[in-house]
Amino acid sequence: MKGGHEVAALTREPTRTRARVGEGVRIEQGSVGDPASVAAAAEGAQVIFHAAGLADLDAPARVLRWVHVAGTENVLRAARNRGVKRVVHLSCADVSLTHEDRMHWDEKRVLATLPVGLFARTKLMAEELAIAQSDDSLEVTALRPALIWGPDDIDGVSRLTRGVRSGSFMLYGGGRNIIATTHIDNLAEAALLAAEASAAPGRAYYVTDGEFLEAREFYTRWFSALTLAPLMLQGSLLYASLKSRLRDAIRQNNDASRAAVLRAGKSALFDVSKATLDLGYEAKLDLDARMNELAEWVRAQGGLDHILLRARPAPIDADVDAQVHAAGGD
Repeated sequence: MKGGHEVAALTREPTRTRARVGEGVRIEQGSVGDPASVAAAAEGAQVIFHAAGLADLDAPARVLRWVHVAGTENVLRAARNRGVKRVVHLSCADVSLTHEDRMHWDEKRVLATLPVGLFARTKLMAEELAIAQSDDSLEVTALRPALIWGPDDIDGVSRLTRGVRSGSFMLYGGGRNIIATTHIDNLAEAALLAAEASAAPGRAYYVTDGEFLEAREFYTRWFSALTLAPLMLQGSLLYASLKSRLRDAIRQNNDASRAAVLRAGKSALFDVSKATLDLGYEAKLDLDARMNELAEWVRAQGGLDHILLRARPAPIDADVDAQVHAAGGD
């Protein structure tokens, strides 16, 4: 029982999840790739928060489609079959990733083409699928967070650290582009609001921290909290030419690299007034307090290297094959 509500969590790793959520939460082992386990977890639920997704932006194409698209189909099907009233679907701001700066973009802004990168395209497909399913019997809302950060983000921190230590993580143009972020507490608050707001069904909402932060400022402070700051002084954080790197990615026909360059190098500032009006969401962030909180979490975990030991390996095609087989597929 959490906050007066009975809560169930569908997870691939029950022991890890139990350690993070404590007692009072019903744990169901399974994944969104397994229709039977999704249906079991949905039994008796009034609201489903569909937050399953990949932290690895470079995951294989089949894995991205399986987790994001097929997984969303399984959640929606289970919700309807079990009589769930509402689904809050976690999408992402990448559904509008383009070659342009996305300054003051809102939900009415629609791309003339598909977003850049298969990660973004599968997230868009899942979001469109979810919103299309919204009706009087099953209400569906989608949230579009930007860069998610905060304590307990083990897999995200691992991916970021690998990029910094390998030298593949870069900022562009001196890191002066505006970056959109979403602290995990702000996202959780928006999700709870979306579960109850009468205007939410059938709509998607950008959810961000509402801060005007340059990439170099945010990453400098974020890396410091994660104890990655010394690497910056050693030159591991590079300031590259956006135009040059983007040209290389296009020449090599590397869709994932092109998306990564645009994600890191273009400015993004999303208008959250629709979420404020419809959901009652307030974009607020005490940056100093949140960074201190993050640094304390790193210390409490025994340091960054101890956190990295708990990161899960990125899924591969063989994992999808195993789930298809387990679900009775061919």
